[in-house]
Amino acid sequence: MTNNLKRKKDKRQTILNAATKVFLEKGYKKTSIANIAKEARSSQVTLYKYFPSKVALGREVIIKLIVDGYSEYDKLLDDDLLSFVEKMKTMMNSGSSLAGDINDDFAMFLQREFSSQNGDNSVVKVYNQYKRNFWFKLLDQGRQEGILSDEVTNEGAMIFLDLFVNYSMNAGENAVVALKNHEKDIIHLFFYGIIGR
Repeated sequence: MTNNLKRKKDKRQTILNAATKVFLEKGYKKTSIANIAKEARSSQVTLYKYFPSKVALGREVIIKLIVDGYSEYDKLLDDDLLSFVEKMKTMMNSGSSLAGDINDDFAMFLQREFSSQNGDNSVVKVYNQYKRNFWFKLLDQGRQEGILSDEVTNEGAMIFLDLFVNYSMNAGENAVVALKNHEKDIIHLFFYGIIGR
């Protein structure tokens, strides 16, 4: 029984990893279930056993990106060898790199998922579940190193973050692509806006 559960979990993860790769490269519309099944070395029937639809699979890819991203950044925050500023720069570069790797069409699908246009709000729920703890931890480290002013409250920073996120998630399709293309600028403005330098 345990081996069977592990095999199913591994198969689901293989499909999810394949879907992540294909969606990021080709976009949502141009990706077919057949493309993903081929990349996962699986049949389409097997894929549908784990994910009931292309939308559900795309949604799970976004959730995976959120969870993996916060996990990676959380490990970075726990690294005592790096200063707060070095951690911020690493996160900025990582965020810019990921934005560059996302196909414009998948960025639009991501925006629709964040704004619950596809009839489900699980992406927003997962994002919000991780958001507060990570950002509060980051802000506290910045204050401890004297980089962030005590005048910047956690709640004020959350409002600032939510302004960025809400704008990008409610922007029209052309604005989503423009935001993606200027992700490096926006990340720079956000992080240095928080630091106040």
